[in-house]
Amino acid sequence: MSILKLLPQSVVSSLQKSSWVEYRKMGLYFADLYNNTEENQEVYRRLPHDVLVQRDRRLRVAIDLSVKKQLLPESEWSDISKDLEFTEMIERHTEQVQKENDLRRAFRE
Repeated sequence: MSILKLLPQSVVSSLQKSSWVEYRKMGLYFADLYNNTEENQEVYRRLPHDVLVQRDRRLRVAIDLSVKKQLLPESEWSDISKDLEFTEMIERHTEQVQKENDLRRAFRE
């Protein structure tokens, strides 16, 4: 169930007009906006090839749209459920990488 279904329609419409969902209008997922840190690079290295290809495509489309100062048609906006699924997957992998890095640091000390 989408969290947007639980909110009043006036709140949903104001959220959809706000800038925090502009990334969806360019076909991006929230996790696509994360900074490119060493941990994130390790996470991306561990992703299945097809997921990484899809992410790279979303980023390229978003860059192209940004240069053209355009947005995708509403039918092509990123889906909230897929966005949450991808972001949760990235978060799980990031936590695992962080734990491994902490373990390495503790072992070195």
